[in-house]
Amino acid sequence: MKNNILKWSLLIISSLFITGCSEFLNEEPLAASSKEDYYRTPYQLQEALNGVYDLLQSNLYNNCEWIFGEACGDDVIGNDESTANQIAELVNFRFNTSNNWILNRYTVNYRGINRANQVIANANKVKLVSTDYGKYTNVREILGQAKFLRAMFYFNLVKTYGGVPIRPETEDINNLVIPRSTKEEVYAYIEKDLREAAIMLSPKYTDDDLGKAGRGSVVGLLMKVLMYQATPGVQSEKWEELVELGDYFVTGKALTLGDILQFEEKYDEDWESLRKRLWFKPAAISAETDPVETPSSPLGDIANQYNVEYIGIYGDALNYWEIFTQKGEFYRGSVFEVMFRESADGTGGDQNEGTGIFQDLYSTRLWISPTFFDVIKNDPRVSQVIVRGGTGTPDGERVNTNDNRYLSLKWYTPKKERPLYSDDYAKNRRFMRYSEVLLMYAEALNECERGADALIQLNKVKSAANKITSSATLYTSGGYGYMRDQIWAERRLELCHEWDRFFDIVRQGRAAKIFHAFASESATMHKRGQYFVEGVNEIFPIPQTEIDLSNGVITQNPGY
Repeated sequence: MKNNILKWSLLIISSLFITGCSEFLNEEPLAASSKEDYYRTPYQLQEALNGVYDLLQSNLYNNCEWIFGEACGDDVIGNDESTANQIAELVNFRFNTSNNWILNRYTVNYRGINRANQVIANANKVKLVSTDYGKYTNVREILGQAKFLRAMFYFNLVKTYGGVPIRPETEDINNLVIPRSTKEEVYAYIEKDLREAAIMLSPKYTDDDLGKAGRGSVVGLLMKVLMYQATPGVQSEKWEELVELGDYFVTGKALTLGDILQFEEKYDEDWESLRKRLWFKPAAISAETDPVETPSSPLGDIANQYNVEYIGIYGDALNYWEIFTQKGEFYRGSVFEVMFRESADGTGGDQNEGTGIFQDLYSTRLWISPTFFDVIKNDPRVSQVIVRGGTGTPDGERVNTNDNRYLSLKWYTPKKERPLYSDDYAKNRRFMRYSEVLLMYAEALNECERGADALIQLNKVKSAANKITSSATLYTSGGYGYMRDQIWAERRLELCHEWDRFFDIVRQGRAAKIFHAFASESATMHKRGQYFVEGVNEIFPIPQTEIDLSNGVITQNPGY
């Protein structure tokens, strides 16, 4: 996969890079091909999909991910927060609408959406012999992955900015300015992509296909999208749908294609039209033993594909800290990873498929906040997550930083995995792990008055962590609020430093309370968090350039 799915080819597709209206038709070359004749074979469509995956490796994309998801949260403190730069302005909530990082995140995700749109819009140009079912399956899986990636980009946008423009799959040069859709409309669009992708993909990809998003990746992200639409403490069909997906993912409860699509409730499209659009097997080559798909056809099982224990891809036991290293790539608990590879030629920047961002965060950018250290210091994971300056890492490297600072081992690269050239690291990013699936499932069960079942899922995660120190301490039963607090506490411990803390506390409705407390407890002179404005800073402003160039068609968020 590192040599296939995530590698630019000489025939890479064009990308319009439209981010609303600010960037006009800035196209990449198609080598000797034109758009009209490019998408003719599954190979060419795969090359277009590679371009979508490629964006996940870019420095711009990943810098936006840690800046917004991690640096803006309360688990870390940055080395330059008191300086006058735009990251410092952002994490202190003292930015204006022209902050470059606000524009960068908006732009890079729309760039990904545009690339995914080109795959989706042009899939029907592929020419196949009607009896070649294998190639039909190939096209269907490319299309499903493009839908998954497009949903991921829109999810990044909606949780950052609220409602955003939904770009058409085929751009009209005469209609480049698209008004914002509502938050609810964007989430509905994301859900539809993910529900369709779930029935188009294999449960999990292995061997040469490692790195492709399978059905487990799709259902995991769909669960998270549902969770972000629900409100803790408020009954909602989103919580109920999340439980249904958790029952399917974790316990193996059967679902049909119609169930996952919510076909009867949400589709005006007839089934045969949908089958054709999603590249299911043509009726002409169906057989009695392998009939065409119907709404009642079973959705393939994904239960038992993943494990909460720390077990490597080949069944070897791992230490907790090792699941975030190259040794732990695609371990049994990995639901989706963004892949990187070492170029080994010194190539840097976005022309290199590796990134030094993790090591940069570990060594110079961020250190653990005293507030978070107080939370994790008595947990079994502490020695596998945090290392103190002046001490040593698990593989024996001295930590050369201030003795009063703590660094995250989730960003550490072991000595034996260091590349020959700087900024050429091959360490993958863990986008979603099975422990997060269990914790989302537990939270939804608790919201649906199934606290006892929620406790079982919660303690699966805790039991795995306990094995680090042979601890026997588990979470205990209690009422709704008590269970919710335990689940949120475990989310913070288990998922720390995985670039999601800010968005997690916002969707929980606790951001203002947490940030104001963080400001009063912070050891830093500037008291980061005190400028967070409740009802405003839970989302960020639309970039000012988008507002200006749209002549008011694109509106600004309240408070900015």
